[in-house]
Amino acid sequence: MTLPFYLRRNPLTQRDDDFSAQTLVFETSEFEAIVSKAVKRHSSLNEVDATLAVNAVFEQVYEELLAGNNVITPMCNIRLSIAGVFDADHMDFDPEYHKVNLNFTPGIDFRNLAQEVKLKKITASDVLPKIDGFEDSESESKNEKITPGKGGIVKGSKLKLNKDKADEGLFFIAADDTEHKVTTYMRNMPSELIFSIPDGLTAGKYRLEIRTYLEGKTLRTGQLDYELTVD
Repeated sequence: MTLPFYLRRNPLTQRDDDFSAQTLVFETSEFEAIVSKAVKRHSSLNEVDATLAVNAVFEQVYEELLAGNNVITPMCNIRLSIAGVFDADHMDFDPEYHKVNLNFTPGIDFRNLAQEVKLKKITASDVLPKIDGFEDSESESKNEKITPGKGGIVKGSKLKLNKDKADEGLFFIAADDTEHKVTTYMRNMPSELIFSIPDGLTAGKYRLEIRTYLEGKTLRTGQLDYELTVD
């Protein structure tokens, strides 16, 4: 198996020579499925006993961390730390300003895994919805301004949305990750979306993202390679 990846332009710099790699995950393996696969590889195991044993280990790891201990396993190592600034040495922990973090690092059996992963570069448009450009109808600007409450046009490929699926759609995402979903479309086609820009956008920077299942069961995401601005 290979890990597919594609390159996308850095939306923060908008330079022609600044790209980053984006990995593409086709499947997510959940706990029950992993146990089932492991049992099939070891005839002496059954799913019930294997699940009980692994859960017992997880419970003990949880207790060790609650006790303030570091945990070392073949899969990962876990330690606790405290984040936040203490203004004076007599100041106590205050959850309003401080928090306890869990810090994970690869265990001894997983440290070299990254070197063994086989990579395959793909073209994003082969498997993902792709936004080539955004036009703000009010200002007639391209890939720059957003006018809340007015019309917008997105062009690209694999854009058509199933509006009956709540997690599909076109989203304007603010710098603080607040999402504003487009709810009104005048045109919904694979190469073009025409829509009303959400009213609730306040001044600031936004990224534009589309999410669609396409032909499969995994939600696919595409982004415009430029930051957009509400003045």
